[in-house]
Amino acid sequence: MRDDGLERSAVLSEPVTVVERAMAVPDGRKRRATVVDACGAPVVDAGTFRHDSFVAAEFVDRDKEPPVEKLAGTWLFGGMFWLHFGHFLFETISRLWAVPGLRGQIDGIVFFRSHAHREPPRLFSTILQRLDIDLPIRFIDSPTEFERLVVPRQGCGMGALSAGTPAFRAFVRDRLQTIAPRVGAERIYLTREGYRLQRGGIFAESHLRGLLEAEGYTAFSPEQHAFDVQVATYLGARHIVGPDSSALHLVGFAAPPEAEVAILLRRHGGERDVLPQLAGFMGRRPLVVDSIARLYRRDNERNPNWSLFAELDLPMLGAALQDGGFIEGVARWRPLRGATRQALLVKYEKVLGAPFSMIWQRRQKAAGAEQGRAGAEGGT
Repeated sequence: MRDDGLERSAVLSEPVTVVERAMAVPDGRKRRATVVDACGAPVVDAGTFRHDSFVAAEFVDRDKEPPVEKLAGTWLFGGMFWLHFGHFLFETISRLWAVPGLRGQIDGIVFFRSHAHREPPRLFSTILQRLDIDLPIRFIDSPTEFERLVVPRQGCGMGALSAGTPAFRAFVRDRLQTIAPRVGAERIYLTREGYRLQRGGIFAESHLRGLLEAEGYTAFSPEQHAFDVQVATYLGARHIVGPDSSALHLVGFAAPPEAEVAILLRRHGGERDVLPQLAGFMGRRPLVVDSIARLYRRDNERNPNWSLFAELDLPMLGAALQDGGFIEGVARWRPLRGATRQALLVKYEKVLGAPFSMIWQRRQKAAGAEQGRAGAEGGT
């Protein structure tokens, strides 16, 4: 039932589901994580949108369940608590838009865990504090019955919900915009060099960084800075260029609507979630540049997102950035020389202790185009 026994404030702009004697069952026991009512019927709003499908709660025959822990009071259901930075921003906080409108009426927030019994990093506590979430948080590690459970609708998520609901967008942006913008860095390049090749990225990225720095960009490694510094940097920026990555999720939350964002693809389809998110939160579509010329894969990393390195077609990339108003000229945006490529491959293999193999190459439009280009290559 909706809004039973709760006072709705003006801040609670969307309805919530309130369930008496709700039971939450974590993943396992041959069923997915689920929330049911006193009769064992699934609570629809506790289901999860992920990618382009809806993962619904399941029926539970409560008469056949063993005794469970009981928690008194009124608690807000937060969904799944993800330990990955991007998923935390996209999914963990997606139901917390309802908290301001329920102040004084809920005792805390409960989550399922994406990783059993692992505590969240301190950064996530910092983010929650910045969002004015100061209520107790409990994790559901075993089937638990609640005296009353408030279930908000999911406000953001992978795929269909990546643009966020109006209530969720307002909740996040209103709180992050209380941070003072950084001054003097209106052009930002989000570099992955701080990962020291450990998480994949752009091949020969230092060369790309140099080209952008020549255009007035400041290289910024988000993972090396405090959360407030990251937000302040995006709030003060007017042009932001970066490879598809989790950092762009926070850009979408914080960057001002007048900022221009360019996503440099380092993976095929890497814009799938961040493109609609940036468009929804900022009110305009970012520039997406697919200039991948080659894809390399290291052999000693299972995570495909961390094993791939994309070599970008620099003339193609420069032309796209110039057309989009991100850079002034393209004279220095020349192809990578073959000798430079080979030297970098040797260096990467030495640093990572694994062989590299090219797994994809952009088809040339005409036979012999690659040979013709190689003969005209210059620059770095």
